Amino acid sequence: MAVTEPRNENQNVVEVEDLVVKFHVRSDSGKRTIVPVDHVSFSIKSGEVLALVGESGSGKSTIGRTLVRINRPAGGTIRFDGQDVSSIRGTALKEYRKNAQMVFQDPFGSLNPVKTIEKHLVFPLKKHRGYTGQTLYQKVGELLHQVGLTPVQEIRVKFPHELSGGQRQRLAIARALAVNPKLVVADEPISMLDVSIRAGILQLMNDLKREFGLSYLYITHDLASARYFGDRIMVMYGGKMMELADSKELIKNPLHPYTRLLLAATPGSHGNVNLTDQSNEAPNLDSERKGCPFAFRCPLATDICREEMPELKNQASASSRVGEHLVACHHSP
Repeated sequence: MAVTEPRNENQNVVEVEDLVVKFHVRSDSGKRTIVPVDHVSFSIKSGEVLALVGESGSGKSTIGRTLVRINRPAGGTIRFDGQDVSSIRGTALKEYRKNAQMVFQDPFGSLNPVKTIEKHLVFPLKKHRGYTGQTLYQKVGELLHQVGLTPVQEIRVKFPHELSGGQRQRLAIARALAVNPKLVVADEPISMLDVSIRAGILQLMNDLKREFGLSYLYITHDLASARYFGDRIMVMYGGKMMELADSKELIKNPLHPYTRLLLAATPGSHGNVNLTDQSNEAPNLDSERKGCPFAFRCPLATDICREEMPELKNQASASSRVGEHLVACHHSP
């Protein structure tokens, strides 16, 4: 399997503008609306890995699921290769999902326990790429070999429960690759795996990126793996983008207080940031909220932070090679 068309590395595969996702929930006071993704904009170039970082409840997985249209956006636009895919349905949505695939966090829950490994790959290869007979059999073997599931003849007749966690995640990656996508949304693909095999999965994803010209939205709460795998890092909190920059630049020169706290909490960090913040409460996602969602935890917060959401501004210095270092903070340098 190979990429059939050359892809321009400077071309944006995905362009997201003012993305809004809303959910209606019930509470003691009745129905209310929460906004886990609130006017978020970003792009992903061909062959690029954008790492999306933040704690639980920051909106990371919601963005990923909306990007592959599991969730439908309440506002904003998602453009894929220049085409607006925000509200497409039916055949158009089916065609789009050939190009945008998702690898889920749980490598066992995302697989069918009563189907063999081979059958997990036969379905997308047959339905979406039209392979049949001996060609179909060969393509299944090629996919298994490419993701390191060997010996192929033994693996293809097993069931998911007979594989290790790392092997199941490799199968999930192979299934995503079966339709030859341009974009893969990887939602914390290593968080449920043993530490000893996490690096192997990331290396596999990196090798496949080069071989197939893939672009990734890599969702994680781990800044260490984001730095290792991501070309750029986007930091989210409470449904808002806090910071976006080149990976090395963001790790070396974090500008937002939340990013600094995340880095200070990373094992092996040499940061001198005081981890004591103002509150341990979850962020307020209510549609009527005001100000910066991080204000009630931020040690630098003032009245303006509680009343007005700061604009994203490019704080990259004129001499910087990264070109763009976006940060949303009233008190950034």
